[in-house]
Amino acid sequence: MKKRWVIWWLVVLAGLLSISVLAETPKRLVFLQGTDAETLDPHSITSSPNAIHILALYDTLVRYNENFEIVPGLAKRWEFSPDGLTLTFYLRQGVTFHDGTPFNAEAVVYNINRLIDPNTRVPLRTYISFVESAEVVDEYTVRLKLKYPHAPALARLTAPVNAMVSPTAVEKYGQDFGSHPVGTGPFKFVKWVRDDYVLLEKNEAYWGEGPYVDELMIRVVPEDGARVLALESGEADVIVRVPPTDVPRIKGEGYRIVVAPSTRVIYIGINNQYKMLVDKRIRQALNYAINKEAIVQILLQGYGRVMDSPLTPEYFAYKVTGPYPYNPQKAKQLLAAAGYPDGFKLTLFTPHGRYLMDYRIAQAVQSYLGKIGINVEIREMEWATYISTLLKPLEESPLQLYLLGWGPWILDPDQMLYPLFHSSQWPPNGFACSFYRNHRVDELLQIGTSSVNTEQRRNAYEEAQEIIWNDAPWIFLHQEQQIVAMNPRVKDVVVLPIEVLDFRKAKKD
Repeated sequence: MKKRWVIWWLVVLAGLLSISVLAETPKRLVFLQGTDAETLDPHSITSSPNAIHILALYDTLVRYNENFEIVPGLAKRWEFSPDGLTLTFYLRQGVTFHDGTPFNAEAVVYNINRLIDPNTRVPLRTYISFVESAEVVDEYTVRLKLKYPHAPALARLTAPVNAMVSPTAVEKYGQDFGSHPVGTGPFKFVKWVRDDYVLLEKNEAYWGEGPYVDELMIRVVPEDGARVLALESGEADVIVRVPPTDVPRIKGEGYRIVVAPSTRVIYIGINNQYKMLVDKRIRQALNYAINKEAIVQILLQGYGRVMDSPLTPEYFAYKVTGPYPYNPQKAKQLLAAAGYPDGFKLTLFTPHGRYLMDYRIAQAVQSYLGKIGINVEIREMEWATYISTLLKPLEESPLQLYLLGWGPWILDPDQMLYPLFHSSQWPPNGFACSFYRNHRVDELLQIGTSSVNTEQRRNAYEEAQEIIWNDAPWIFLHQEQQIVAMNPRVKDVVVLPIEVLDFRKAKKD
């Protein structure tokens, strides 16, 4: 009898010890995506996958909520002057950066000055280019002076690139701040193992709601199939860019599938200054040569729509200007008229794992162009190297064709068109990597960015879309959808249409 009691107490003790261990084990949420961060300095980022890190570590003055409405962030309220040239923010009090530095008007001015300083590397400076200067009014009030009245000013300030960094940390780490990030966000930095993972921990002093997990690990797994296997084996909780052909099986296994809208367009950029590609007829031929509908229906299993304009339907002033239907015969005729009846050779640069089925799409484009006599060599690149290649100036650029996606962090045509088609944005100034130039388009896009008159903006953008479509600076492919898979134990991960996941309120049972 005594022996039984001893055994019983040992079992109870073992159970209590296991409960104690479980209680001490951090609740970690593991998220998998295809590419690593380029930097953890928000002012230097270039992509939406990198913006996921930034959204976890930092805050902006204003932000989008789950309904994609602009709501207060580090600023509790704001007001514009009657002439639209001054924007005043009233800041939250009692907020500190992760290193204890107070968040106040001086910190905001420091950040704005850093963003607009031409000596700071800010590839997406177009998100702040409308700001002339910033000044402290009092400890928790800051005033921005704008270069011109700007309709999407608040929307631009929601962009992750405009997140607030700790002035103390920037001064301490200098050029290496991107490896020692310090913000005010829901998670704090722990560790970054390049090309493997970024580990973040809960900010116990966060000013807002959440977070509800102890740790957030963002892992890099380029292969689509490997991400799926990690989810099914329990190694991952949330994965993105699920292969469309795997969706029915994963759903049948009990995992939650979120198919979310996205403003991202996928295109093949064309170097408009490269040899034969200067001729508009050649660029149009490339468009007619690709069966975009087949790419959407077969490779993407219908999770997308063929582009019929440089804008997507979600945008103000969207106008149908296409599509370029699949017509290889017409493509051959255009090549012959341009003096290339036998075709030529080109190199297509592409990432692998950054976009939904990106490498397979590159292979499909290679095959279609081969049918009209254009021999395409595919050159695959790791994401950070790819970005640095895209941003080389014209005289150094190796680009001929390149696969890229663009999905602005705001729903205004200004950020969709100006950075990609205005000639002032040629690298290294911006992301107009196709080196396209049309003086009328430049004029129209300048009207769109500097006017607050809705009808004037609409007319400018509609005309610009027509010209751009006819000039064919890209091979216009498709608008993609986001396919996210989650363990059913995970709840309240917000999938925004700007291809960013918000984990601040995420829970894991």
